[in-house]
Amino acid sequence: MRAFASVFVAHLRQFIRDRGALFFTFIFPIIFILLFGWAFSNAGTQTFKVGLVDQGSPQITAILTLSLDNVTIDKNQKVFEIQEGVLDELMQSLKKGDLDAVIVIPENMDISLLSQGQPANIQVYYDPSLAANQQTLIPILSQVIDGMDQQLHKSSPLLGMDPNSTQTHQLRYIDYLVPGILGMSLMFTGVYGAMPIIQQRQAHIIKRLGSTPLRRSTLVLGDLTFRMILVLLTAALIVLVGQLAFNVQMVGNWFSFCGIVILGALVFTSLGYLMAALVKTEEAAIPIINVITMPMMFLSGTFFAVTSMPSFIQPVVKILPLTYLSDALRQIMISGTPLHSMTTDIAIMAGWVVVCLGVTIRFFRWD
Repeated sequence: MRAFASVFVAHLRQFIRDRGALFFTFIFPIIFILLFGWAFSNAGTQTFKVGLVDQGSPQITAILTLSLDNVTIDKNQKVFEIQEGVLDELMQSLKKGDLDAVIVIPENMDISLLSQGQPANIQVYYDPSLAANQQTLIPILSQVIDGMDQQLHKSSPLLGMDPNSTQTHQLRYIDYLVPGILGMSLMFTGVYGAMPIIQQRQAHIIKRLGSTPLRRSTLVLGDLTFRMILVLLTAALIVLVGQLAFNVQMVGNWFSFCGIVILGALVFTSLGYLMAALVKTEEAAIPIINVITMPMMFLSGTFFAVTSMPSFIQPVVKILPLTYLSDALRQIMISGTPLHSMTTDIAIMAGWVVVCLGVTIRFFRWD
């Protein structure tokens, strides 16, 4: 027991002295949560600046202005800030980025629509390279113009849509993000755990320990216990920051949550051991770790849903262990829609642990 305690304390001291490890274990994921949380916390209150050009149809212009003014979001905040002017000046403002769109009411539209009942089009200029324009601005403008058309022709739609959420609580992007950041943090903590082992082997520290009465099983158990405690502390810190800063509530079972966190930590710790078994030098380990972690960070649904990714990437996504860890964490933490059943997530992660440890035992050398 004294030997185990000594190994545990040695790992703890080495970790505390490594400022880089401290930063990437505790501070890095918190920075991610705060940056993304603040960046997207007001996504639902976005407003748009639009230029309005009347080329000779004052009645339609007045109706459109009133319709745009009536589009509001939470707390009756208007979605559109309207700036009237001439076409050339407003187009220059659009190109400079001062406006999000320019709406042009053509000449004689009053006569065409109100007197003759002839169809006519309102022209809208916008920058399609801005995602908010494609995803939000144009759909809203389309709905406003459809509403004007129904008002002018005194007709009401016969078929409507009543959207209903399958969730018992309203989910925000930050609710989706926090479990992903937690999974990413477990990945970094586990995979980068290979570095101290490689460094100690290069310095022949492990070889010298082999000449002492210390059992190798005690050495491994002490390292593993230290890492499990470390990931539980990291998970607690991330959940705490999510709750305090953005009111991200845990809706699942804490016992299940701790079980998945430990299993996820075992997956990436065993992957770190595998790296330590196959890679001999610190210089070779760093680029290999980057090759392993970077694709997983961006392809496993940490920041965006994997279902939105191109179909040719899906086979790669399905073999990455972080995909199943993030999916399991979201199912427990926010009752998110599962990509796979919980049984599948656990089975795949357990398979990764068995394979990585099996290959590690086969190829690991202590000197």
